[in-house]
Amino acid sequence: MQADRDDRISNDDGGSRHTKQTLVTAVAVLILAGGAYLLMPRDKDNDEQPPQVEETATLEVVKPIEIPQPKPDEAILAAPDIPDPKESETVVAEETMEAVVVEETPPPPPTPEELDQQLRSDIRASGLSTASALDSAYNAPYLLDRGVSSLDQLARGLVPTRTSNLARPPGAFLTTQEGADYSVSRQSYRRYDKLVSAITALPVDTLAAIFQDQRELLRDAYAALGYPADAMDNTLIAALENVISAPTREQPPALVSKGALWAYADPELESASDLHKQLLRTGPENTEALQAWAQRLRDALLNP
Repeated sequence: MQADRDDRISNDDGGSRHTKQTLVTAVAVLILAGGAYLLMPRDKDNDEQPPQVEETATLEVVKPIEIPQPKPDEAILAAPDIPDPKESETVVAEETMEAVVVEETPPPPPTPEELDQQLRSDIRASGLSTASALDSAYNAPYLLDRGVSSLDQLARGLVPTRTSNLARPPGAFLTTQEGADYSVSRQSYRRYDKLVSAITALPVDTLAAIFQDQRELLRDAYAALGYPADAMDNTLIAALENVISAPTREQPPALVSKGALWAYADPELESASDLHKQLLRTGPENTEALQAWAQRLRDALLNP
């Protein structure tokens, strides 16, 4: 863990915008092209000029550089797929109905403001309400894109501080000292109680149902990050499994000072992912509560 005394949590970046139903977010592709110029050297001036011989410059054909499409880590792709109950219904409908091709002009995509309003309306219609500790994340613009980007970071072991837009915990990061030894203060754990309570109060069955309803929308937003759309399921499960597998310590971990930063004295903890080190700072009770909630949500998603 490397956290400054003012409680710097992580370095993340994000920011995005939403799409609804058939969200199409353009992905900028940089095409690198090269050309070769052959410069013919001039002969030095002599008293006797040699006969001029015409030479033909040979231009080398430079092939375009192929930029590989990014894909999630193998560990993320190894996470199980989330079953889609609608797939079986679609197969039955296709077998019983004659295909009719109708050409229609697609409607213009909604604006980010319209998308935010629609998403929040759908969430309220599901009966889901959020505690005040989540207001800063829920009410910020680009709710969908920020959520998908945050899941991607969690799946890779990062802390989505900026993209999640969650408020910083109150107070400062505290340590205790015994002789020459420092450790995390138990009082510092209490800073995260309100946030953890708000997250674990979210009903997992309702969240799983919202995921199924917004599945295509989430996949489109995930594809806008440059990943295969169908890897969205694996990313969500991998993010939950990253929380479930976080280490816990009953005793506050020992710290060592590195200038303006604190680091874990245990090399195993210090080499852990940013996400696992951040969860350690919430304390064992909060971490275990989040892990139990993440396990229930994983089960609800995989067993619709």
